[in-house]
Amino acid sequence: MSYNYYYLFLIFSISGVSISFLGLILGDRFKSVPFAFSKMFFALSNVLYMVSSLTAVLYSIISFIGTGMHLNQVFQIGRFFPAGRVILRFDSLSNFFLMFIFSVFFYISLYQIKYIEKFEKEINMPLFSFLFGIMLISVYFVVIAFNGFVFMIFWEIMAISSYFLVMTKHYIQGTKKAAFLMAVIMEIGAMLIVVGLIILYLRSNSFNFELLKNLTMPTYVKEIVFLLFLFGFGAKMGIVPLHIWLPEAHPASPSGVSGILSGVLTSCGVYGVIRFGLYILHPLSTALMLGSVILIIAALTMFFGVLYMSQTHDIKVLLSYSTVDNMGLILTGIGASLYYNYFGLPGLSALALIASLYALINHAFFKSLLFMGSGNIEYETESHDIDKFGGILKGMPLTGGLVFIGILSAAGIPPLNGFVSEWLNLEVVFLGFHISSVLPRILIFTVGAIMALSMAIAVSTYVKLYGLSFLGRPRSKESEKAKEVPFSMNIALLIAALISISLASFMYLYTPVLSKVSRSIYHINIGAKILHNYIFIPYYSSFSASSPVYLFFVSVLFILVFYILYKLIIRPKKRFVDYAWTGGKNLINPHAQVSALGFSNSLRIMFNLVYKKRSRVKVQNETLQHPYELKNPFPYSSYYHNSSGYGSYIFPLIEYYLYLPLIKLFEKISSVTTDIMQNGSLNLYIFYIFFVFITAFFIIVVIPL
Repeated sequence: MSYNYYYLFLIFSISGVSISFLGLILGDRFKSVPFAFSKMFFALSNVLYMVSSLTAVLYSIISFIGTGMHLNQVFQIGRFFPAGRVILRFDSLSNFFLMFIFSVFFYISLYQIKYIEKFEKEINMPLFSFLFGIMLISVYFVVIAFNGFVFMIFWEIMAISSYFLVMTKHYIQGTKKAAFLMAVIMEIGAMLIVVGLIILYLRSNSFNFELLKNLTMPTYVKEIVFLLFLFGFGAKMGIVPLHIWLPEAHPASPSGVSGILSGVLTSCGVYGVIRFGLYILHPLSTALMLGSVILIIAALTMFFGVLYMSQTHDIKVLLSYSTVDNMGLILTGIGASLYYNYFGLPGLSALALIASLYALINHAFFKSLLFMGSGNIEYETESHDIDKFGGILKGMPLTGGLVFIGILSAAGIPPLNGFVSEWLNLEVVFLGFHISSVLPRILIFTVGAIMALSMAIAVSTYVKLYGLSFLGRPRSKESEKAKEVPFSMNIALLIAALISISLASFMYLYTPVLSKVSRSIYHINIGAKILHNYIFIPYYSSFSASSPVYLFFVSVLFILVFYILYKLIIRPKKRFVDYAWTGGKNLINPHAQVSALGFSNSLRIMFNLVYKKRSRVKVQNETLQHPYELKNPFPYSSYYHNSSGYGSYIFPLIEYYLYLPLIKLFEKISSVTTDIMQNGSLNLYIFYIFFVFITAFFIIVVIPL
């Protein structure tokens, strides 16, 4: 049965790629091929991607609800492969990631069938579908590959295909720069992963994960390799300070691609940290130091992510910084897991990993939902600037309702899944009082305080996002004329919304799955201990208990009861329907409503030191010149607000103090080396060849002696 699902996935996904390639060839060969055929090829390939994704999800579900015989399937292919046999393994960890990652692929494939048609004259639709299929297949093999060499091949294919997908709107200024920045950060991360794998290979003479898992090595080597993997996969996750590609790539990408970047690629980074860091290295003696490093990075990631999330007026930049914040939350669970493992608390260690994984799947669904919602707005208004929106709910009520569910979930409002995962992670942090050492206890509680702060700021930011975008009076003609998008696009949003709701209302169905995944890492099953009669108990019954299931259905019941009482007791006879969130009943000028700048101004004052530049300057008709000598390499994450004739410019702290000096340094080195090495001298070029030959001879012949 495992082989059947494996081959079904390959058949449908490769068929989709082949149809896209056929459409690409026909489009290049015969320029007279009408758009109708291009649309047909595009739609058919995406339908095949939906079917292939569905097979991956179904196999994962069957594996978890079955007797367990499908949770450890191994395929070995390629007897003469130079780096060892190609090993593909479906264990509980890989099946878990396949289950939710390809659920995202399923509805994103549906969403973009109509969404991409908006740009059919500017982009090559078959090429887009071809690259999307290549990425889908590469992600599948990234998750199931059990050979480090094979893993890196598909990891790079995934990175390259995502680079070209971000480049889809190459005709828009800033897109190429954003894609290039993403590629640079991804390749830096890939190099760190490769170095870590090489160190393991030199000590084991194998890339087989099972052999690497049983490898013994000195403590300092394990720490170095773990940190290489942490920052290597952290580049894909978007941890601070490697997060800078997220607020650049997301606004440059089509919204479906943004959903994949946030819901899938960052999840693959988390998969790498768990698979390589926890499963293969399984640190114990080094867990205190490594856990401390992870918790500090998690705190910085949450802190900077949510603060810059609160200041932007670009809806996709806002959501990308929200992804950074959520990656910090997910990383907190992993760091706490290492802490508890070090202090001999295996049950809490498994619980912390469960909290991290639960936050991960919640993030994948509600964030992809919000990116698709932003795509709906962009589809109608051709913008993702919040200050140009307003009143969209009136013309797009279905989109507004579905996005509202995503907003409630992302903001952590009960009883939805975002609240459940945030509360669970807070409980994991609070359980740190069981740690016997004082300093680690202080650190984990400090991270918990930053987590609570980030949650509070996130709530206010999501209020800004929804209030300024969907409520109030329209600030542009496009917002005023906005109407509902094609129904298939909203069906994709509905699927994501229903999954998000189910994660809260039927958490008891997901808890055994999460427990099986943590068991594969820590070899302890706490599923029966943390769930009793739909009540979730975080391992220690004396500490706390909650029931997401009861909370959800009681909340729904209360809403219905209050609505019925409102109708029966108050009996509203006259209804007055108008724009909400206008800031005044008889407001004439819609631009006099609260803006993104005005809404978040108090936070800008409170955290003034974090924002590099805070100035209010009178803006005339002339274009504002960039206040820095160096041309701005971050057009999206460093942003300029303009409101009522006044402006305020922000340049993020990390970009200003870390990356700008590096860019300046590389520019100087590049200019100097160019003048020295490429001066047109034939004698100098001959010397270069001679120098390389002597160096190679020295390395190959002399050193071994």
